[in-house]
Amino acid sequence: MRPLKRFLPFALKAWVKERIAVTFNIPYSRFGVPIPIMEALPRSERVTLIDAGASNGSFTAAMDRYCGIRKAMLIEPQPKRVEQMKSRFPGERFFFACAAVSSEQGSMEMEVLNWDYSSSILPVRRDLPALHAAVDLGVREKIQVEVTTLDTLCDRFHFDETIDLLKIDVQGAESLVLAGAAKTLRRTRLIWMELSLQPLYEGSVTAERMIRLCRDHGFVLRHIEEGFWSSEKELLQVDALFAPL
Repeated sequence: MRPLKRFLPFALKAWVKERIAVTFNIPYSRFGVPIPIMEALPRSERVTLIDAGASNGSFTAAMDRYCGIRKAMLIEPQPKRVEQMKSRFPGERFFFACAAVSSEQGSMEMEVLNWDYSSSILPVRRDLPALHAAVDLGVREKIQVEVTTLDTLCDRFHFDETIDLLKIDVQGAESLVLAGAAKTLRRTRLIWMELSLQPLYEGSVTAERMIRLCRDHGFVLRHIEEGFWSSEKELLQVDALFAPL
């Protein structure tokens, strides 16, 4: 049976998996979109999305495959990544900000790590051997980046409509994003956010505190999914869905 599977078209294999999952009520995501988001956002409605910490745009691409993007702002401080995304997402639906989202405006030096998906405006902790054994956190380069607030970027790109989904993946700086997003959060339907179970970056806030901060802004925790594990199999990060009270 295993050799035969190699010759089956991907679309057919995906269809079979989906049918089995539906039949036996097994959670399944055909599009790479987290299941809690699929349950909260119907596929029949195109969405307005803010992707803070967009990296290479994979999350936005998955949402576009799932339900379609009406309008999206992708925010990423690494210029090379931003240029890649501009090629990946042509058209007037997509807006790009080469910036780091925080609680205030300015500029700063940022370390781009060898595993650049873990790069942050906060310094990564060097005293966690299990973390460094899991991914390469050596510094590849240092770049100067714009630091600004989410409210400022929404004004800049005229994002004044309802935000169906705000995705925040900023490697420890989540509390800073919320602090600069008071206006934006008032018209946001859902937040999908990476949370750390222990501080992996200097000055970062852990999951327990972030859940309280989200509640202060009128959002409650709805779902949690496993995220990143250390080399010692300790769960270090999770992804969480928040919805308004």
